[in-house]
Amino acid sequence: MRSILLVAILASLFSPTLLEAQKSPNHDVEISGSVLKTAEWAGFKYKETLEKVIAGDQKATKDFLEFSGTVDGTEALQHAVTCIELIPLAGDEKIGSIIYILKPKLKTVLLSRFQLAQGRTKKTELLKPMQEWAPLTWKALNGERVECSTCNPESGGLSGKPGGMQKPGAEKTVTPPAQGSGSDRELNGKQ
Repeated sequence: MRSILLVAILASLFSPTLLEAQKSPNHDVEISGSVLKTAEWAGFKYKETLEKVIAGDQKATKDFLEFSGTVDGTEALQHAVTCIELIPLAGDEKIGSIIYILKPKLKTVLLSRFQLAQGRTKKTELLKPMQEWAPLTWKALNGERVECSTCNPESGGLSGKPGGMQKPGAEKTVTPPAQGSGSDRELNGKQ
């Protein structure tokens, strides 16, 4: 009886730990149980989005990387592990081109989290410096321009404008005020 009670106590103590790190069903990517709970709370379809990222969906890739702003602490690091493990599956060029167009503050956050995540991943090939196994992602994280030559504009239709996302052809044209209208002088307080 005593041993059954001991087994029950040990099982309850270790079961959250056993459930913590899961693998994607079709891919060898670590997914944290606590990150999944936060994603559910935030209404973010984590696993579905992850599968779309692997399939090459640019919008899903942007959404998945931007989810980094939703998590913090340990969950931020766990999500970063998932992100770096996705790079070889989704493609360095595709991930790098999406990172390039993210806001600068998010790029800075991703850079530091990705470096920390490298110490947590169980994939030995990802323990090398990122410049070796994901040079385009590394460049984008450091503000260098990366464009995807193999990306399909139909799979998300994102432009290469840094810091913002627009569909092709959705750029706004700004018409300068007509000269001599006096509007510039009135706005600046000069007459």
